[in-house]
Amino acid sequence: MIHSESRRIRILRDSVARQIAAGEVIDRPFSVVRELLDNSIDAGSTSVDVYVEAGGVSSVRVVDNGSGMTKEDLDLCWHSHATSKIEQVEDLDRLVSLGFRGEALASMAACSRLTITSKTPESPTAHRLRVDSSKLVSLEVSPGETGTVVEVADLFYSLPARRKFLKTPSAETTMCKSTLIEKSLPFPNVSFRFFSGGEMKLYLPAAASLDERIQAAHPTVVNPDLLHRVEAKAAGFTLTVVMGGPSLYRRDRRYIWTYVNNRRINEFALTHAVEYGFADHIPGGNFPVAFLFISVDPELVDFNVHPAKREARFRNLPEIHHALVTAIGEHLQRFKVSFSNPRAGASPGAPPAAETREEAARFVSAAEERRAKHRPTARFGGPLPHSVERLSGELAPRPAPPAPEKIHYYGQVFRLFLLASVEDRLFIVDQHAAHERVLFERLRSRPGPPQNLLVPVTFEATPDEERMLEANVGFCKSVGVKLWKRERGSWEIRSVPSSFRSLEDEIVDFAKRARGGRRELEQELYARMSCRAAIKEGDSIDEMTALELIRQTFELEIARCPHGRPIWYELSRDELHHLVGRL
Repeated sequence: MIHSESRRIRILRDSVARQIAAGEVIDRPFSVVRELLDNSIDAGSTSVDVYVEAGGVSSVRVVDNGSGMTKEDLDLCWHSHATSKIEQVEDLDRLVSLGFRGEALASMAACSRLTITSKTPESPTAHRLRVDSSKLVSLEVSPGETGTVVEVADLFYSLPARRKFLKTPSAETTMCKSTLIEKSLPFPNVSFRFFSGGEMKLYLPAAASLDERIQAAHPTVVNPDLLHRVEAKAAGFTLTVVMGGPSLYRRDRRYIWTYVNNRRINEFALTHAVEYGFADHIPGGNFPVAFLFISVDPELVDFNVHPAKREARFRNLPEIHHALVTAIGEHLQRFKVSFSNPRAGASPGAPPAAETREEAARFVSAAEERRAKHRPTARFGGPLPHSVERLSGELAPRPAPPAPEKIHYYGQVFRLFLLASVEDRLFIVDQHAAHERVLFERLRSRPGPPQNLLVPVTFEATPDEERMLEANVGFCKSVGVKLWKRERGSWEIRSVPSSFRSLEDEIVDFAKRARGGRRELEQELYARMSCRAAIKEGDSIDEMTALELIRQTFELEIARCPHGRPIWYELSRDELHHLVGRL
């Protein structure tokens, strides 16, 4: 153990300082792939190949057909802060390239055996540079085509302690491949190939659009028939979202990707904006598939805040957040179909696609597939199939809700589901989700006048909670909730809207934790209130109440609960006949 008081301050040797600095940029083989791909793309390449051996530890080689480097460029490129991207600090405000600090090749040279062969279109010959652990070995004429070949061999051979923290070769290979996929998405005009152990593991040919590149890069995740493209433009930025429809969602955020000026970054505010745009359309606890590409005026964004450029600072983040939520929300308006249309284009007696009796047990998924093929309906009280939109070019007009006398109620099942029919369609209605949505719409339109509480509700708050309370006081007041700070750490509620009575505990929890813009705060507040006040699973309701709830449900513009769950499931007479073999 080294005690600091026993050591005198000294200046590190250049070789030690370079190796420490190298670890900030190059910590695994995929970091090498990331930085070299940036250089290849910045060089204007239209074709890039990546070769890895032993997970990239033995060798990472990147071959491109870009603009290449001269002998003079090669002689400088491996030194610290050698770059062609900037000359003065003001250039940071005008950056359009992926790389700019001039640290990547220097870091690789400090911890590997680096070889670079490069040729410009004007040069008669190529030149090859060799550097081992920041020591120049040679710079000489070499055979080579226009472009650049960079090989990083024996990674961390001079830092054996760092090798101990690497994963297995297969795991490192997977990370290298994932890095190539990540880098490839904003550049559909560039073809990419990935080789491991001499075998090609991935080929992404040049594509005509972002949609095609995303589908090629994620074939098992993205269904092209469910992809949508949303675009928006405002002062200082433009954005494009390639996303799945409401029927394409996951249990994690793994496929919400954000790119800013062609760099993938981590920015929770933008991820939150995508999630909020989908809030009414997918079940709670699930997340959309969305790839976000934002082009921002370089003067409004700073990438020089993270060694790997995974973070950025924005001067106009609220404006981008609002535009993103609005663009996604407006596009998804087309999926707000409530009461479904009759079967379109099929004769009354036409059966769906053939199934066996054994498959009848899986009727939910099978019926959903048949519905997607045969008619533009909202089977789960949710979206129209995107394939219908692509074929017709426009949506069918929203049908009027059924007259009350056409609704036939049969009873409650499992003390949760209400059974009803309209003409030749059977509806299974989730009583809690339906009542929750009805209450949500009522609260959003008229929460009721604020009423002073005879006895204010007092509560305690931690310093972090108090900061959130202070941030939310203004919003709460605008919806009729008056919060009052008695003293440090002690607050009280003095008034609430008439519809919020007896829900003060929910209001307290909301005010302590909620964050976001006004639309997000309204959505969360009214969703919480309606969920608490709605009929619950296990509650018995009489026939008159059930009929009134079903009637109001069929009048809803959005037939999903505020958390995105479907309110009902529907089966036609023909589908029921088919399921029991009555053909």
